[in-house]
Amino acid sequence: MNNLQEIDILIVITTIIVLILCFTVVIFFLYFQKKKIAFILSERETKQRFEEEITKSKLEIQEQALQNISWEIHDNVGQLLSVAKMQLNMVQYTLPEDQQVSIQETGDIIGKSLQELRGLAKSLNPETIKNNGLVDSLELEIQRFNRLKVIDASLNIINDSFNLSNEKEIILFRILQEFCNNSLKYSKADNLIINLTFNNNSLDILAQDNGIGFDVNDVENHTGIGLLNMKSRGKLIGADIQLESTIDKGTKLYISCLK
Repeated sequence: MNNLQEIDILIVITTIIVLILCFTVVIFFLYFQKKKIAFILSERETKQRFEEEITKSKLEIQEQALQNISWEIHDNVGQLLSVAKMQLNMVQYTLPEDQQVSIQETGDIIGKSLQELRGLAKSLNPETIKNNGLVDSLELEIQRFNRLKVIDASLNIINDSFNLSNEKEIILFRILQEFCNNSLKYSKADNLIINLTFNNNSLDILAQDNGIGFDVNDVENHTGIGLLNMKSRGKLIGADIQLESTIDKGTKLYISCLK
């Protein structure tokens, strides 16, 4: 009888020890699993922050380069054209009347070129976007497209507009500028529409053209690369960006950005 009791006690003790060991193993496993998951998440966050910093640095370099180009256009090229126009005006009245008409036409062309260059300089300069805001900057860009007479462009504002941070407005403007430039260069579109819908806490943007479209999965083409650039920019301000395109039916760009 005593032997049976001792065996029962031994079995109970052994069972308890095994359970404790199992429990300890499970606790250690969960602990190390938690540590592993935390390490992986930390690595991802570090990589994401690194990529964001790289993207931000690239954008800052690009914006500085665009600003320098804007200054060069405005201060150097613009001034040279202004001087050329003044000299033509001076020469014009020293020529016979039948030649003055040709000089006047040439002067008008230089004047229009000067106007377009100044408009381009403004669209490249981030300070202009900061000062004018997103809506006014886009309106100037739409007016510039329409003056080129290669596409019919329009901007629609839905609900009362509000200002976003300078960073958000510059990035959104650059994204839309890239979409518009792609439409002008590659889409063969004759119509371009940008809709800005101002909601209580967000800004929803739809930009679309009626061009030839393209394969959005083909990241090797110019538009595909442009899409990657757009999404990289959008990540910096937490904007959701979607691009849809149908062959022979045009392209649509959707942007949603929190206020």
